[in-house]
Amino acid sequence: MKPQFKSIAIAALTLATILLSFKLYAATPKSSQPAHPQMWTPGCTANVPRSWGTFRGASTQSGLAFEDASGTIRFLTNIPCSGSPTVSLEIRRTAAPPQQ
Repeated sequence: MKPQFKSIAIAALTLATILLSFKLYAATPKSSQPAHPQMWTPGCTANVPRSWGTFRGASTQSGLAFEDASGTIRFLTNIPCSGSPTVSLEIRRTAAPPQQ
């Protein structure tokens, strides 16, 4: 490769990089104020009694699951606005049968 062609290629690539960088800089939106987190008010609020225990998970089929200190698991599927939900399924722990 000829030295003159090599220096022209390097200059062209440098110029292309500078122009691309300037275009990207100019295309980014500038804001005079810092971004604020989005705040919203929920349209619906339901209350779950603390005695129902800890939230354990949720799914579209089973609903919300809560487990209390005794091991009882409660599933809530139809949760009304402004009120306490009704339990759609409750699974209670029983004592294990004695070993024979």
